[in-house]
Amino acid sequence: MKAGSEGLGRGAEFTVRLPIDVEAERTALVASPAPVVRGRRVLVIEDNPDAAESLREVLELGGHDVAIAHDGPEGVRIAHDLMPEVVLCDIGLPGMDGYAVARSLRADAKLAGCLLVALTGYALPEDIAKATAAGFDQHLAKPPSMEKLEQVLADRGDEPR
Repeated sequence: MKAGSEGLGRGAEFTVRLPIDVEAERTALVASPAPVVRGRRVLVIEDNPDAAESLREVLELGGHDVAIAHDGPEGVRIAHDLMPEVVLCDIGLPGMDGYAVARSLRADAKLAGCLLVALTGYALPEDIAKATAAGFDQHLAKPPSMEKLEQVLADRGDEPR
């Protein structure tokens, strides 16, 4: 540690040097590479505008094409037009909850192959079971990490849907 000052009333500067385990850092980087994901067509169905926009920005930074719907019926309409590869859907939505959205999307043969992910604050075991029964492929608790989102988007590889 090093400390210094140019005198009274002139502030102080403190320098702390900590050793780093370069080998451990290198091993961590090699052991967990980030998944490589090609850009996907993603539909976010989220009634909180700030949460929806934040998620859009994060996904667009990852190279994904993102559309947003703010309620269940709008989400179903956009899904039919967009034919998304991935749908990230909140459960507590106005007009039509996420479970009904999932059932509606699963009933449409053209959307049967999309990856349907519940992105919600409802994360108890019974909530996860209910989401699975409604047709969701995966369940993520809010807020998800970017790493978890990219892992989900890479989940089925790059095969077309």
